This record gives sequence, C-alpha cells and structure tokens, in this order.
Amino acid sequence: MTSRGIPSTGTALAALRNPSPERRATALVAALGLAVATQVALAWTFGHTAVATRDAWWAATLLALLLALSTAGVTFAVWAGRNLAVDWRLVVAVAATGMLMRLPYFGAGPLLEDDHFRYLLDGATVAQGASPYAISPEQVLQGLGALPPDMVAAGHQAITAINFPTLRSIYPGGAQALFALAHLIAPWSLDGLRVVIFVSEALTAVLIWRLLLSSGHSPLATALYWCNPLLAFCLTGQAHIDAALAAPILLALVAAQRRAGLVAGLVVGFAVGVKLWPILLAPLIARALWPDRRALALFALALGVTMLLLCGPLVWSSLSANAGLTAYASGWSINNAPFAWASYLFFRVFGSGWGEVVLRVLVVSAAAIASLSVAVRRPAGLQGLIGRAALLAAILFYLSPAQFPWYAVWFLPLAAASGAWPLSAAAVGLPIYYLFFPLAAAGLRDLHGYGLAALHVAPVIIIALLARRSATSGASA
Repeated sequence: MTSRGIPSTGTALAALRNPSPERRATALVAALGLAVATQVALAWTFGHTAVATRDAWWAATLLALLLALSTAGVTFAVWAGRNLAVDWRLVVAVAATGMLMRLPYFGAGPLLEDDHFRYLLDGATVAQGASPYAISPEQVLQGLGALPPDMVAAGHQAITAINFPTLRSIYPGGAQALFALAHLIAPWSLDGLRVVIFVSEALTAVLIWRLLLSSGHSPLATALYWCNPLLAFCLTGQAHIDAALAAPILLALVAAQRRAGLVAGLVVGFAVGVKLWPILLAPLIARALWPDRRALALFALALGVTMLLLCGPLVWSSLSANAGLTAYASGWSINNAPFAWASYLFFRVFGSGWGEVVLRVLVVSAAAIASLSVAVRRPAGLQGLIGRAALLAAILFYLSPAQFPWYAVWFLPLAAASGAWPLSAAAVGLPIYYLFFPLAAAGLRDLHGYGLAALHVAPVIIIALLARRSATSGASA
C-alpha cells in the first residue's frame, strides 16, 4: 500500500492474478446468471423459427457466439473457483441454474435440429408394439407397416420432416425404449422427449455431485455439466438422446468398483443400447472387477444378454438394404477436420471407394486399441476408474468422423466427475459446428470441413496449458 492507502501496481496485479474467494464466488454467480440469460434468449429466438433458419448467417453466428461465450464463462469461472469452500448459497445457485437453463425450452418448438422427428416416429412405433427397424419413414407415409392410419395422420407433420426418410432407424433398443416412454408421456410431442432427457440430465447431475463429494473434490464442479450452456441447448433444448448415456455409465463404474458385476453388466449394457460405443468400456470395467471371477462372469453374462436384447434387432436389420446404421458407419462425417484431411489423403492413395473403407477401419482399430490401452493397468480407486473412462470417451469422440456438439456428452460428465478440468473446455469450441450450415448453403462446405472445424479443439489445449502452468507455479511456491 502507498502512504495514501492506494494499492501499488504490484499489489493490484497480484490481486488480479489471485482474486479473493469472494471475487471468485461473485464471478461464478455472474457466469451462471449469464448462462440462464443465454438459454432464455435462445429458446425465445429459435423456439418458433423453422429448422431452415440455421442456414442464415445471423442465426448461426448468434447461436455460435452465445453458446461459446456463455460456456466459456461457466467453464473458466468454475475452474477459477475450484478451491472455493462449499457454501449452501453456491450449491443452491448451481442447482437452480441448471433447472432455469432448461425450463424455457418446454413449450418451444424445434431448435434448428431435426433428429427428434425420427425419435417421435420410433417412439410411436415401439409404443404400438411394432419394430422400428422394419420399414422406413417413407414407407410409413405410404401406408405400409403396423401404424394405423389415424396414428400416421396424427404424426404426419413429424414424419414428413424426418431427415433421410428412405433409411430405417439407426437407434438401438435402449434408446427405442426411451422414445416409447416419451410417446406415452406426450404422443408426437417434442416436450415428451424433453421430459425424458431432462430427467436423464438431472440424474446425471446428482450422480456427479455425489461422486465429487465422496472423492474430496469440490462438488461445485457439477456446474461443468449441469450448468453447461452447450449441453443444455443440445440435450433438453434440441432433445438429443445422448443425454441418457452418462448416468448408466457412471452407475456401471461405481458398480465395478464395488465388485457388483451383475449390476455393472446390466447398466453398461443399457448404455450400449442407447449408443453402441460404450461397449468399448467393457475391458476397463472388466479390469476393475479382476480378479473376482464370479463378478467377471456375472458381468459378461449380464452385458451379453442385455446387448443381445437391445442391439440384436438393430444389427440384424442392418444386414439388409436401406439400414440407417450401415449408412452412418460408412458415410457420415462432419465437424472433424483431421478426419477430412486424412480422408482426402486416403482418397488420393487408395481411390474413392477403398480410401474411405481403409480409413474407417483404421479409426475403428484405433478405438479398439485405446479401449484396451486404458484397461492395461488396474485403475487407482473409483476416481481413477472414472478418469480412465473420461479419457477413453474423449479419445472416441475425437476419433469419430462425426463430431456433433451433443456428442460431447459422451465425456463431459465423466470429466466433471473425475476432476479432469481440461476436457471440460471442449464445450467452448464446439459451437463452431453451427457455422457449417450457412457455409454449406453458400457452397463453402469445405471451408468448414477442412478449416474451421479444426478450431474447436483449441480451448482444450489452452485450458490444459493454463492448468499445467498453474500446477507448476503452485509446486514452485
């Protein structure tokens, strides 16, 4: 301090570098408030506009900026406040923020996405007791299949809006069960899906909170998931079923740590029934159960039976023409610039047909190697197990030819539960995906695929460097 009580320049700089707990708590609350305001603005702006609005520059730019800035605010505020004492007011703020971020979407229309239209048809089909893999949406509109005419008429608007209407459903049985539940809650309604997804998100948040408390980490890190603007928009807002993955995966990891092989097999099997990739967690879970042979046998039996029931019909249907799963596995690619670069290289080397096949075989092989690699050494406790799962899920995401923003829910909940701060920054860059639509409409699709898409990994690298610098400085001090 100077003689007049004015802070010196050095003192002021030190205060900026090491803000007081009160300032960090205030910054966190401000970031949470910004997150709520952003979701209200997005629900109001896009909740009653056509899906085609996403092709407009103003819509894509506004969406990308609002999601990136608000997500960055929450991520960095939580990271800065990771050592704050847990105050009940902050606990209430985090819990309430997550709810207030999602409530504005109920009653809103589709938010620049169309995946949910197929969810609605699949849910109606399963609720009717029919197979969603039997016929395509196009055939449903032609009067084929098990849906009665009055049901087809009630869902006509949704069915005609389905993307790739000639392909049959891509979703396994676990997802189909949730679609049917949504149909029972509110037939042909986006809000029925949102109820199911909101409950899935809330259950995941509770599990993360409990896991962070039990491990000695700050439970405020739950905000990295529950108060994440990108996830709130993509999951409850846009109604993506990926939201149902995190809770069963976390339960499977807890069950594995407790040597409950039967429970672990059942819940990870359900996760595979939502999206197929969690099967790659099986070696890690088996490693955690080792050397308990009884638990391993029960895990293998439960996982095998659950997968057979939930995934068998989808795999069988994929052996015939117009299968959605086959089309996705062989051709989907978006928002992954390194894959686009490699795809062009393999095209030049192997030709247009074999190049893509060879590259995708290599990607699958790399995913299998990663799955086995994280399971080589026994995890150090539950936090180590969750951390390994988060790492594997992140590797799978960055290997995936299609890196949709909502796919980040594969690893962000695990990252939050394990304290893997750098991975949480992935959500900051992923909104760049939405710039694809106006670029594609302007004939500049490759500018995004080969260029802009590479930038979404930058926040992860930046926060990893900041975390490493902070840890190094702390060690030196």
